[in-house]
Amino acid sequence: GEYDKAIAYYEKALNILLKAFGEYHPNVATDYNNLGSAWREKGEYDKAIAYYEKALNIDLKVFGNDHPNVATDYSSLGAGWYSKGEYDKAIAYFERALNIWIKVFGNEHPNVATIYNNLGEAWRAKGEYKKAIAYYKKALKIDLKVFGNEHPNVATIYNNLGLAWHSKGEYDKAIAYYKKALKIDLKVFGNEHLKVATRYNNLGSAWYSKGDYDKAIEYFEKSLKIFNKFLGPNHPNTKNVERYIQSVKNKMKK
Repeated sequence: GEYDKAIAYYEKALNILLKAFGEYHPNVATDYNNLGSAWREKGEYDKAIAYYEKALNIDLKVFGNDHPNVATDYSSLGAGWYSKGEYDKAIAYFERALNIWIKVFGNEHPNVATIYNNLGEAWRAKGEYKKAIAYYKKALKIDLKVFGNEHPNVATIYNNLGLAWHSKGEYDKAIAYYKKALKIDLKVFGNEHLKVATRYNNLGSAWYSKGDYDKAIEYFEKSLKIFNKFLGPNHPNTKNVERYIQSVKNKMKK
């Protein structure tokens, strides 16, 4: 419902902007980008990509090839293709964005870290865990320098490193990174936050992979408590954790 409201708002704004400025204006491009993001959140990836491409066409015409707005458009297109599961296309767009950000802001800017993280996500989705880890580490280095070691961005990258090591079958490394992410998120968000629930869930999953079912259940139950409270019993996240707990209990019976 919220996304529908956002789309209606952006479409209204678009009509006003087009009348005031014509097609080739940065404000029109920004509105197209916002529409793209709203459609992407709704899961309508083709519509999202079409709007992102409109934004890109305007920004290229208005600003030329090496402008931050163009980098933002490339990054948005990368996210659109990533959501569609077209990881090679996503990587190509993320790399274009990266080249501009580095040119404009240098090597140690948060936008550069974000793109490194996005590249890590795309390579991880392709099953290229070594490449993913290398990109996550680049992102981590920047974010630690810019934000310090207790920032949500840093927690996100620790979590992603955990996911990559988990997929590689390196469960101890995964657990170490998940714990780092959890520690930050507990400090920043408190005990009852959905991010904290996700960290507990990942830890449960890693302990399950290691064959330590008692620890797995301990973390899954912590996760379930938070999901139940904030999302309710019928939400897919809540149902998933319940299934994990049942699966662990079945293993323990054997």
